[in-house]
Amino acid sequence: MTPATLPSDRAPRLPSAAMPGSGCAVARTPAGGSCARWVLQRRCALSPSQLAVCFVALATISAAVATGFWLQGVRIVMLFAGLEMLALGLAFVVHAVHAADGELLSLRGPELVIERREGLRVRHDRIGLEGLRVRQLVDGPIELCAGGRQWVVGRHADGARRRQVLADLCQMVVTRTGADALARN
Repeated sequence: MTPATLPSDRAPRLPSAAMPGSGCAVARTPAGGSCARWVLQRRCALSPSQLAVCFVALATISAAVATGFWLQGVRIVMLFAGLEMLALGLAFVVHAVHAADGELLSLRGPELVIERREGLRVRHDRIGLEGLRVRQLVDGPIELCAGGRQWVVGRHADGARRRQVLADLCQMVVTRTGADALARN
């Protein structure tokens, strides 16, 4: 079992330097680039093909029951079964559209790139690491602040995954700030 699959009360606790509300700051980036990535998105129990199989199975059962009533002379049941399948199909489409909602954070040289997916829309934001602050809102999403702007990420991820990403981002900040301090001496 990975820490991301554990219930939130059993997830590993962060060191005190990376606890929510402590915040972190990045002064400058070292000359070398790095490529770290963090994915903060919904966790889906079914793959798209499993979801399709589930829909077909439910629709088949509903159609079979409605056909049985049709053969008995109760024709109105077929109308309600059709409405039920239509509503079920719409619910599955809405789920499929939003199943990949979330953010992808990528560290590309002196920038943190946020790719935000919500439904069929994809937005990209670039944040300079100069003056970046990272903190977790009270048992909620992660807030990134730089240059007077704020970005909230991790709304779709579970608490354990947010804590893990927060710890990684704060560790990156501590490492980069320490490297900057060494470079100045």
